[in-house]
Formats: sequence, structure tokens, C-alpha cells
Amino acid sequence: MKKLIGILIISQTVLFGLLLNQLNQISHSIIQAGAYVVAKEGTMAWGGNLPTPYFVLLGALIILGAVLVFTEDKKTTK
Repeated sequence: MKKLIGILIISQTVLFGLLLNQLNQISHSIIQAGAYVVAKEGTMAWGGNLPTPYFVLLGALIILGAVLVFTEDKKTTK
């Protein structure tokens, strides 16, 4: 059961990371298109970036899932 939860955490984290990356790219494109319409230049670089802690937290969740998958279960029989 612990391995299944670990695999679930890893897969959801990877998919969520992909979603965040795509939303970041879309927002950056929208900002550039809006800047092009307003200023006739497509080189504004403000707003559409994700801060580093998001990626650190996603990495920590992947490591947590890997620990759950690859650790041995301690079975106690009495």
C-alpha cells in the first residue's frame, strides 16, 4: 500500500509540474501578445515566470514519493 501511495504521489506531482509549466508558457505568451499590441514590441519580460520555490516543492514531493516507493516494509509477526 505504501508503494502504491508513493507511485501516486510521484505521478501526480509530475503531471502537476507539467501543468504548471504549460500555464507558465501560456501566460508568458499572453503577456508578450498584450505588450505587442500596446507597445508594438514583443519583448516585455515581466509577470509570466514561476518562482523557484514551486519547483523546489515539486522536487520535494517527488523525493517523498520515491522514498515511499523504494523503502522496505517492516512486517512484524507475532
